[in-house]
Amino acid sequence: MHSATPRTRKVLLVAALLGGTIALGGCATEDYVDKHIATVNARIDQTDSRLGALEGRVNEVSQKADAAGAAAQAANSAAQAAGTAAQSAAADAQRANQGVDELKPLVAHLEMHHKYQTWRDVHPIHKKKMAAKRAKHKASNKAKAKT
Repeated sequence: MHSATPRTRKVLLVAALLGGTIALGGCATEDYVDKHIATVNARIDQTDSRLGALEGRVNEVSQKADAAGAAAQAANSAAQAAGTAAQSAAADAQRANQGVDELKPLVAHLEMHHKYQTWRDVHPIHKKKMAAKRAKHKASNKAKAKT
């Protein structure tokens, strides 16, 4: 049989060391395991307490969000009611403006009468009649004055 070459010896040595390390690395003492389990349990407890605090905050935020949603719904209802009232007021204003527009000629006519004090002073038929009466009255006054 041939003797192993130096390269083969090195490969066998490395393989043996690696196999021994793997075989011995798997073994742990009970003390070592207990320490690591205690560390993991402490982390779990800390995580549980953080989780409990976060759940409380989530519930609080959820309640606030629900309250904000209810307030928004109430504001929406109030806005809709205000919109309806505004539409009604706009319709009333439009009817009032139509009434004003219908009264404008009458008001202008009344202003003209106010300027002349009486209706008879501005109406064309009465103007002619009044002019004829004045002329007749002047003529009769002149006739009386001559006599």
